[in-house]
Order: sequence, then structure tokens, then C-alpha cells
Amino acid sequence: MKTAMIARMTWEAFRDAIDAETVAVIPIGSVELEGPHLPLGVDTITAEAVARGLNGAPGVLVGPTLPIGYSKWFMPFAGTISLEMETLIRVLDEYARSLIAHGVKRLLFFNAHRGNNAAIEAVARTLIAEKKAQVAMINVWKLVNDLAAAPENQIDEGRFSHAGEAMTSVIMALAPETVVTEKITVDKPKSPGGSAFKVKNSLGDTEFQGSIQTIFQDLRQITETGTMGDPSGASPEKGRHLTEQIADYTRAFIREFQKLPLD
Repeated sequence: MKTAMIARMTWEAFRDAIDAETVAVIPIGSVELEGPHLPLGVDTITAEAVARGLNGAPGVLVGPTLPIGYSKWFMPFAGTISLEMETLIRVLDEYARSLIAHGVKRLLFFNAHRGNNAAIEAVARTLIAEKKAQVAMINVWKLVNDLAAAPENQIDEGRFSHAGEAMTSVIMALAPETVVTEKITVDKPKSPGGSAFKVKNSLGDTEFQGSIQTIFQDLRQITETGTMGDPSGASPEKGRHLTEQIADYTRAFIREFQKLPLD
């Protein structure tokens, strides 16, 4: 079977695979605190595994995974590796421009870390203006949040949470040997004492009078463990079901993305 994994292709095979509908998928993750029970590379493991499953989809080429993103607010916790925002923008820009130089006109950033969003958007806006490329992003955990709300997926939390049930289930399915099950505990984001603010996640999304705004804090004021949810209901079966749905959605997204006109 011919591969569509760029790093495993010959240069001639890559050249011959390019046409107007070709979509290059760029998987991006992170290395950061993910609770006491999950590996630091949750986002990278997820992005790489699901993107690898796209191999064979018509008109799809899968690029090498960028394993490190922007996780600077996690730096107080050991093992976190972060690029500066400016560095990440430059790396993504040069990665994308390399593909465009060889004829690729459609790029899909397959992003498993919300902290990378701003860099991806900055690169995308520039490429659209300068190179007339079609650029899109799938935010993996945002998609999981939507999937978790569906009753048939049996996610007790009903949403995505950092190191919570959905994320833990996905890693139980993709890399079970990395999960320290005896350290699975429930924990929630801490809110400032004596205030009406309710902190929702590590990025500082904060509910106040029914509206979500942002308070930027040292992460140690929000969590001591990195778990910001309830992973106790996680299972490999739930994770397999979620990852299958992520892959199915991504294939459908790509098919629709291939229809968009090129200038």
C-alpha cells in the first residue's frame, strides 16, 4: 500500500501526489502537565495517532507531527517543554511555506493544544494573504468537547476537561501503557477566594455574571495537580469510540475542504 505519510514517501512519490485537491495535514501537539495519571505528551500522542489514521484518505498527505507547542503557562510544572510564541509562529510558517513551495495549496492544521491556536491563526492569515492558500484548523479537544455532550458517547462529565474523563479515555485507547491508573483522582480548577469569579480551566476562562471572560493567573493558583475534571469514569472503550469519531469527522471535514475554490 502506498503511504501518504510525507516523511515515509520518496521525493518523486510526493511530487506525483500533488494536485489541486491535495490537503496537507500538519499535526501539532504539546508537552505539558496533564495531571498525575497521564503522560506529558497527551496532545502529541493524540494528534499523531489520529492523523496517522488519515493515511489512505483520498487526496490527503500527512506531515510530520510538531510535538512541542506554546505551553508557557505550564512551565511551573516539571517536564513541560514550550516554544516561545514567536518561535512557534516561525516554525509553523516555515513548515507551511515548504509545502506550498512544492505545490500544496490546502493546509489543515490538526491541533491538539488550544495554546497553539493564536500562532496557527497568525500563520494562516499571512499565508492566505501572501500565498492565496486555503488554510483550516481542527481543534481536537474542542471537537471532543462537542462529542462528549452527546449522550450516546457515555461521557459522564458531558464535556471535555483537562486530564478529565474524555482525555483520559482517549489516552487509555491510544497509549494505555502511559496511564498511571492508581493516580486517577478528581480535581477542579481553583477560583480566587472571596470573589464571585469561577475559573473554568488552565487558560483562565472565568465565569462572571453568566459571561465567560479571562483572568490571567499563575497556573499554581488554579491547580496543584493538572487535573481539572473527573477522570474516574474513563475507559479504553470510550476512548476508542471518541477517536473513531474524531477520525470520521476529520475525513468528512477534509472532503468538504477539498471543494473550496482556489484563487
